[in-house]
Amino acid sequence: MQEIELKFQIPDSALDTVLAALQHLPDQRPAQRLQAAYFDTPDRKLARARAALRVRQEDDEWVQTLKASGPNPMIRLEDNVAAHPAVEGHDIQPDLSLHAGDANLALQRDLSWSPTADPLGRQCGLSALYRTDMHRHRAEMQITDQQGHSLGWVELAVDLGSIRAGQHSVRVQELEVELISGSPEAVIHCGRDWIDRFGLWLDVQTKAHRGDQLARQSTSDVYQPAPPVRKPGTASSQAALQATMEQITFNMSELASPSHSADFDKAPWQRAWLFGLRRLSMLLVHEPAHQGLRMRARHLFQQARQRSAAECLPLARSAMASHVCLDLIALSLAQG
Repeated sequence: MQEIELKFQIPDSALDTVLAALQHLPDQRPAQRLQAAYFDTPDRKLARARAALRVRQEDDEWVQTLKASGPNPMIRLEDNVAAHPAVEGHDIQPDLSLHAGDANLALQRDLSWSPTADPLGRQCGLSALYRTDMHRHRAEMQITDQQGHSLGWVELAVDLGSIRAGQHSVRVQELEVELISGSPEAVIHCGRDWIDRFGLWLDVQTKAHRGDQLARQSTSDVYQPAPPVRKPGTASSQAALQATMEQITFNMSELASPSHSADFDKAPWQRAWLFGLRRLSMLLVHEPAHQGLRMRARHLFQQARQRSAAECLPLARSAMASHVCLDLIALSLAQG
């Protein structure tokens, strides 16, 4: 019930070459049509708990999925269960009783759901706030290190489609790299390679995150991105590193987001990103083994500080910025 995955945005100029590279991999998997409805309460209980509940048609099959955040941007809790198809003429509805174990407990906690009084969860006020429609192109490959030793197998999936809420929609054009077997380092190693080859950039914002933003915009007609992440100080060094990692990766993703209009003011996210990079440099100052990461973070900080928020867009999408995040994720995994 754990998903180990990283997501990368694909620039328009690289889409054809990314698809061609994927299609030349020997271990191809059939392309899929994925259509999903995401559910939450009017006051966004699941979104506030950093969870997502969806029912998705995957070609001819229906799957209900609960996702929740984990201790690292590349690790999420995931529970997939077979779902009943929608009744003709009726909208699909989730059935909370399908989830067992930790997923069931998470739903009780996050939705104040009582399985005894409300077995299916119909009284929780859940409704479909946004929908996704994707065409997924995918292949599997083995990832090896520089010495030729296997790190594991990953699935690479290019998702092309859209997220819709009311009259609003955003385009999706991204690569997901998910661990099938082996070490999580396989996902990071593969991500580095595709960043360098095709100009991709790391994005820790999920489709659910973008969909919730779109649903809020559909309701108010005002674009409402999530506020910048500003993590307070924490007692332990490991907790401080985790908090700093979240601050850097989330705010970088917001700065690099393809969803913003050209005149949107990104200054609050730039300031939060800068604070996170400076904090990382301070955390690593007495760590001799990690001075390379510290110097790269300091260089990125200096580059971002000299730019306006608007000028930070290409920097947030740069290979340098993504590699700092991947280094930080790898360090977090090693310390976890």
